[in-house]
Amino acid sequence: MAPIENPNQEGRLLAQRQVLAELLAACARTQGPLADWVREFVDADHGLQDYNEDPGAVPDSAFAVESIIAEEKRMLASATKRILEADARR
Repeated sequence: MAPIENPNQEGRLLAQRQVLAELLAACARTQGPLADWVREFVDADHGLQDYNEDPGAVPDSAFAVESIIAEEKRMLASATKRILEADARR
């Protein structure tokens, strides 16, 4: 694990992820299109779609940002899934 360079910023981002996961879980507990969307979000792969025709190409900074976005979505979906699974065990 990499050292935390800015603990204040890291704590704020983790808190935001926790709040978003709780909100998404609350939406999933309802009925309708929003709940369906949340369930699809939680079950989605969130991996990068690699449309690169040259597998040897060096990724640029835009690819790095897309990779970070995909990882954040995976972590948010995982946190939401844990909340919903805890609900189901109750």
